[in-house]
Amino acid sequence: MLKNFLNAYIEFWIKATDIKGITSLSDWWFVQLANLIISLLTIPIFLKTFGFNVYGIVCIIPQISIDIRRLRDFGKDWKWIFINLIPFIGWILWFIWLGLGKTGKGKNKFI
Repeated sequence: MLKNFLNAYIEFWIKATDIKGITSLSDWWFVQLANLIISLLTIPIFLKTFGFNVYGIVCIIPQISIDIRRLRDFGKDWKWIFINLIPFIGWILWFIWLGLGKTGKGKNKFI
């Protein structure tokens, strides 16, 4: 399991700009967990040093890429990424679709 965890996180950075590939449900969750752990460890350091979370800013593009891949796996168009702008309801839908949704049966099925 640790090997899958590390592979998912490494792939997160390797596929930082790939929006046409596929991301499994478990890989998406592993990346979310890794980013949470790293953020919790680094936020106090970065806030004291820079005044903001540097790691969070560095992760923006790879996170958007992995989210778009999961959206496509779920069968939604990439434009649904903007549902995150709706507080609470948008966030809940987001985690249902990406974190609990189907795998490989959406628009990426034939890619």
